[in-house]
Amino acid sequence: MKRRNSRPPSQIDAARQVALGALAFLAGDPERIGPFLAESGLSPGDLRGVAGSAAFHVALLDYLINRQDLLIVYAGEAKIDPGHVVAAREILFHADMGED
Repeated sequence: MKRRNSRPPSQIDAARQVALGALAFLAGDPERIGPFLAESGLSPGDLRGVAGSAAFHVALLDYLINRQDLLIVYAGEAKIDPGHVVAAREILFHADMGED
């Protein structure tokens, strides 16, 4: 049974912003987005349909976390600590699961 998420909406919104920033980061460079699309099985046209999905956000952040070189570059460009990306992934994962 899913239980209600007790995280403040602001934390979830901030985590979504990290994920959307990561998507923009990848989409801004064909050499970055191409491998992500290939690994995910998505086409560029699919992105609009899934961009709002918490499961997609988690998968996107997983991809970035597993490619430390990209993680470091994204975090630097976004002016955030790479640990914020990991934290955002955890927040979104638990929010999607209906957990705290």
